[in-house]
Amino acid sequence: MVGRRGDEIRVKVTAPPVDGKANKALIDCLARKLAIPKQSLEIVSGKKTKLKTVRIYNRSPEQVLPLLEG
Repeated sequence: MVGRRGDEIRVKVTAPPVDGKANKALIDCLARKLAIPKQSLEIVSGKKTKLKTVRIYNRSPEQVLPLLEG
């Protein structure tokens, strides 16, 4: 996690944006940080761009934000 800009939470991954490797790295990173299964996360938009929207199932923003910001 590298910080926040407005409503966005910025995450930096080192995997290249080739063959979905960066998307997989993002999901892996978020799953570890939130201590949830990878299946609980889904990239719903931005699979081929830097700006992505990720859906987190079975968690509220109040549960997730402190973990991502801390």
